[in-house]
Amino acid sequence: MATVPPSAVVPLEERPLEERFTLPDMTPVQYREADSHDRIDVQLGAAAQKDSELAPLAAFVKTDVQSRISLHGAVNADRAVSEHVWEFRAPGDAAVEISAFDAWAALYAFWVRRDHLERQPVQLGASLANRDHLYAFITQTGLGFHAPDSKDTYEVLLDRSSFWQGAGAPRSRSWLQAHVPSVSDFGPLASTAFPHTISFTRSDDPPVLTTHPLRPPKPAPGAVLYSRWVHSVKQHLTLTHIDANNPEHFEAYCRWQNSDRVNVGWREKGDEAHHRKYHAGRLADPHIMGFLVAWDGELAGYGEASFNKEDGMAAFAGGMGDYDQGTHLLIGESKFRGRHRFAAHMVSMKHFAFLREPRTQIVIGEPRVDLSIVPLLQAHLPQDRRKVLPLPHKDAVLFILHRDRFFIDGIFF
Repeated sequence: MATVPPSAVVPLEERPLEERFTLPDMTPVQYREADSHDRIDVQLGAAAQKDSELAPLAAFVKTDVQSRISLHGAVNADRAVSEHVWEFRAPGDAAVEISAFDAWAALYAFWVRRDHLERQPVQLGASLANRDHLYAFITQTGLGFHAPDSKDTYEVLLDRSSFWQGAGAPRSRSWLQAHVPSVSDFGPLASTAFPHTISFTRSDDPPVLTTHPLRPPKPAPGAVLYSRWVHSVKQHLTLTHIDANNPEHFEAYCRWQNSDRVNVGWREKGDEAHHRKYHAGRLADPHIMGFLVAWDGELAGYGEASFNKEDGMAAFAGGMGDYDQGTHLLIGESKFRGRHRFAAHMVSMKHFAFLREPRTQIVIGEPRVDLSIVPLLQAHLPQDRRKVLPLPHKDAVLFILHRDRFFIDGIFF
């Protein structure tokens, strides 16, 4: 009988009641939950610098009122689950305005302490001088909605999966960085979604012959693609588009690929010319992008995200949708291994893929069937092990990760 790997989930009771962490733009946030578990105070840094001085931002206070969190219209009243309403209020006695920009940061801190729930009722308190504005912000961005049975005008039902999908996230504070097209280059645009335009790929090696959507231009090499604080290891993780002309990037990549441990899985050992040719091909190929994983700026590994329909694997797997994606990863530095970092690496890659293309419904993985990573992928990601997939160069396990399940069950702590 196969051994089940230890869980990477940190139970709520084992998490600290007080923590300082950084938003994706490196602005510090600190939350503190009272020992009585009925109040959460949030402080925010004055600048996008991790050592920036903190100032009180908001408070969340548990009330005696309870509201339904079960799906309205689907779950019978006798089965419906309710939770205490929390008041989102100013940090002190005086009424203040909290910008939508900063309200999102406050909600981030709140979800860190309440992520055992999929939905949470919150009342916008009278001490928020602009609560009409914040109500519009929350409901119009999809961060939450006004429940059909709510009798309080300012009560909203926050949705955790909507938050992690990027609802209401300011562009600078979003986990998805290096936006293309960028506001700094072209100003705010009515839509930044890349249009559905038909393209075509023909290739003999690997075998590809298919129509597919035209893929958007990739961010420049060296651009930070994704940024997120990982609470379980108390460090900041980034994904950066690899720049083979950057000596630090290229040296690390070559060293990792030429190590015996990494070569077992990737089989890309070779000289500098081999590695430069590989990256030139990746850079020129619109369907795939390589990136470096770093913890607090220290390089840890290399990964790739690709669109499946025009990938060489698609002819063997079959059934790939227009916007389905796939990911691969190696961790070159042994100090950054372990179950919590493994889960963070995998969740961050998949999170990046789903965020960069909202039309993506599944992200796949296809590791070689004999690799030790296979049971870890099954344990630490909410994905389905579909089948063993025979490919020309390997027998792979085909994993399918669905968008809805990822945002509900993914380990974001």
